Amino acid sequence: MSTKKPGGHPARAGQAEDAREARRAKAAALRQRELARERSRRVLLVSTAVVVVLAIVAVVVVVINRSRPAEVALAEQQVPPSASAMGAGLTLPGTPAPGAPTLDVWLDYQCPYCARFETAAGDAVVQLAADGQAQVVVHTLTFLDGNLGNDASQRAAEAAAAADAQGRFVEYNRTVFANQPEREGAGYTDAQLRDFAEQAGVPDLEQWQAAYDGHAYRDYVQSVADTMRDNDVSGTPTVTVTPQGGQKQEVPTQDLLGPDPAAALQRAVAAATTTP
Repeated sequence: MSTKKPGGHPARAGQAEDAREARRAKAAALRQRELARERSRRVLLVSTAVVVVLAIVAVVVVVINRSRPAEVALAEQQVPPSASAMGAGLTLPGTPAPGAPTLDVWLDYQCPYCARFETAAGDAVVQLAADGQAQVVVHTLTFLDGNLGNDASQRAAEAAAAADAQGRFVEYNRTVFANQPEREGAGYTDAQLRDFAEQAGVPDLEQWQAAYDGHAYRDYVQSVADTMRDNDVSGTPTVTVTPQGGQKQEVPTQDLLGPDPAAALQRAVAAATTTP
């Protein structure tokens, strides 16, 4: 029977333990390097994501700034000379005769029916004022901007007020409707509105342009639009006749858009004329 105790040679056992320690140390170092690489990879991914987000934010800011309307320096707000006050319409040239009624015309420059009415009866309306048969007041509205998704009615009304400042409202009004786009909602460009001023014979185009660019009549146009409800106006064209001291009467739409709107207006004015 052997008398050796289990466990082997002491020197060899020590060498084996050293080898195990070396392997453990090497494995630990490998794990540390792997963890360091993983941390570096995560930092790189986070940094890249931050850069991408910042780049997207920068692009969005640029797009928003480019799409934002340029700030417009408003001119001093004015009331056109043919209007008696904010909210009042433009009174056409002429001296009403004694007993002559007031003829109010409500229109929107993007309204195709207004263009049709202007073509058929625009000259007659102007003549009623010039002959003193009626005091004619024109109210330029802008409600179709909301319906059509643009601001052409507002800009055209401001342009017309700027033309009135130089005594050319009638001519400008006529020119706008004569050049109304065939497609409702196409609106008017700034260049077209300036061209209309030239066609209408506005004498000082630079003065007109300054008033238009500065929106000198923005508040006035809005104030006229704000009177629609109080005057029971729900659409255009609307024409009312008011005798002196009497009740306002609306001219039927079928007469305004019928075969002879000029004659219909003449009859309405004659019926509303009072004897002094």
